[in-house]
Amino acid sequence: MSANNPLLQSYDLPPFSAIRAEHVQPAIEQILADNRVAIEGILQSQGKNPTWAGLVLAMDELNDRLGAAWSPVSHLNAVCNSAELREAYEACLPALSAYSTEMGQNRALFQAFEALASSPEAAGFDVAQKTILEHALRDFRLSGIDLPPEQQKRYAEVQSKLSELGSKFSNQLLDATRPGPNTSPTRLPSPA
Repeated sequence: MSANNPLLQSYDLPPFSAIRAEHVQPAIEQILADNRVAIEGILQSQGKNPTWAGLVLAMDELNDRLGAAWSPVSHLNAVCNSAELREAYEACLPALSAYSTEMGQNRALFQAFEALASSPEAAGFDVAQKTILEHALRDFRLSGIDLPPEQQKRYAEVQSKLSELGSKFSNQLLDATRPGPNTSPTRLPSPA
């Protein structure tokens, strides 16, 4: 399936016409699994002395790959929604939410970013690089990195629920704005 899955291929522009509902969940699951393995490798290779290229750029590549697969799915769900696509989209939300929380609460990853921010290399970083590191560390804190384990678990539950509610709201909004049998885009309903 991966050889025929357009979401797992490199492209300049998203291949919208080739993306099918059955491609979505396998692609996202594969990318999340690949990212987890790659992050373990990054942490092992970077150790206590991470570098900009070895940590930040490597993480950016992983995030870009996930975004390149998920963004067209999200776009298609918003503009070309079908029951099958909606089901595939919604099936991925819990995994994406869990992954995001997992990354935000990954102590080893946080420590690698902290180590880079306080490294001698960081003294030579330009303003953009320093800002990227500051924002990354802020995002770890906003994801509950400093919370006790039980509160981190609760944070993950809340994030998952927010993801679910956001999807329901978006779907209801899409459904409400589609012309139906009693609506017309050019005519308002007559007053009762």
